[in-house]
Amino acid sequence: MANIDHMEAAVISEAERARFYHRYRVLGNIPGFLYILVLFVVGQMLFSEPRAVLFKIAGYELAWVEVLLAAAAIMAMAEQIKVATPGTNNTTEVLFMGAMAMVQVVLFALAAAKVESLAIFNNTEFLLLTLINVAQTAVAYQINSATLVRTIAAS
Repeated sequence: MANIDHMEAAVISEAERARFYHRYRVLGNIPGFLYILVLFVVGQMLFSEPRAVLFKIAGYELAWVEVLLAAAAIMAMAEQIKVATPGTNNTTEVLFMGAMAMVQVVLFALAAAKVESLAIFNNTEFLLLTLINVAQTAVAYQINSATLVRTIAAS
């Protein structure tokens, strides 16, 4: 005879898992490039020269902005993986990514138009971060739509 006392525990733990998943899912909607933008602003405040050497590894000298660009590329790949979940509508995440890309484009455009308070965004490094974000957002839109089409076709 089966012990039914364990079934209730399994149901409760499944409900708890769903509750925790929903709570942390809200944090999952925050675009990764928001963190990159914060790191960029902090780096601009900490380092007067963007090409200042942050550390040396095996004879290579890495500037803080190079490390930030590598982090942005990794974040772009992670964002694309985030929206590639089959059977899941990730349109909200992709729209937030697009909004973040638009914010970066507007910041760069206003800085290039010589708005004094946004002068830290008027440089090549921020332009490269913006291009990486715009490109990853376009790819994320394609991945999400292809995933949704497969999901709809399978049902």
